[in-house]
Amino acid sequence: MKYIFKIMNFRPYEHELLQQKLNRLGQLHYSTDDLSFLSIFKKTDTPVYYKIDFFTPKGKNKADKKKSKELFYDPYLDEFYQPIYNKKGMYVFIGDHEIPELIKWEEKQDFIDDKKRLNSLNAFVIALLVTIFFIVGSLYAMNIDTFLTYGITIAYIGLILALCTTVFRTFCNLFYTHLFYKQLQVKKHQLPQSTLSLLRKIYTIFTVISVIFIAGGMIEDTLNAQSFTIQEHPLLTLNNLGISGETKLSTQKKSSFTVPHSYSSLETAPDNSLLYLKEYQLHSEQSASQLMHDFKKQPDLYLCTSAKIENNVLYGYSQKDLTTLIIQNKNQVILVSYGFIPNETQIQTTIQYYQK
Repeated sequence: MKYIFKIMNFRPYEHELLQQKLNRLGQLHYSTDDLSFLSIFKKTDTPVYYKIDFFTPKGKNKADKKKSKELFYDPYLDEFYQPIYNKKGMYVFIGDHEIPELIKWEEKQDFIDDKKRLNSLNAFVIALLVTIFFIVGSLYAMNIDTFLTYGITIAYIGLILALCTTVFRTFCNLFYTHLFYKQLQVKKHQLPQSTLSLLRKIYTIFTVISVIFIAGGMIEDTLNAQSFTIQEHPLLTLNNLGISGETKLSTQKKSSFTVPHSYSSLETAPDNSLLYLKEYQLHSEQSASQLMHDFKKQPDLYLCTSAKIENNVLYGYSQKDLTTLIIQNKNQVILVSYGFIPNETQIQTTIQYYQK
């Protein structure tokens, strides 16, 4: 038995495109008893036929609405057609023989009511606001650590593209739902199929690209981070600062478009002494100077309350205690965070190690 999977995401104004797609599947003998967003079609021995219709239950109570729905079903059930889909008032029926179109277009003027049009408007406005707030908010929250891998950058682009695609799709839904409504008011239902087909292709292409970017970016981000040894990339240790004994060291290196290479390490000693290092290798000395300027303006980025800069060294204070040194050496910026109060010798050792 052969099966195929299809994504069936159509709005009422796209009913002719959906009908064409179902006709092709039917002629190829593909049948389904549950048409949904992700549908499974089974190969049969004979062709199958699909019909689309529109219906809004009418009546003052639940019983009346049920009766009106039964009356709507009757012409299809009489032809041994079975309902397999019902969403947003668009119904799909399936049968084993061809029948004439049963849609009574002259009775569909009220199919798209004020609620449906308002829902289309609300979806577009919400999508637009979410996209704007996300872009503005993320730009405001970005810092040097935001895009330390290629993957996170690619995933971010994919997410922006997905949001913009959603805005595009909801705008199309808003515009063509209104146009479909105007058509029904004059007992017509013809919309520009070539334009709708092109818009769907654009939407589909950008949706696929967004998914690839987001998924691929997340995978790359996971694989990007790797550990390194002191032999591969020398770094300051607690032993260099006069704190002896066996210590535990964890390291990580990353690469990205914005920061070609970054290295971080965390070393702890039995007496709870702690040393955290982060090195940024940037594209240019100008970029490094700009980063030093940003760190000076925002000491909270490295858990300090104030900072001062002298001779390409930024001194970060938590209240009155020196807890962080940030050192620039050409295109490199090195952040050194102490888990203890360093003495003057340790401070000078740190500066000399990274400015040599």
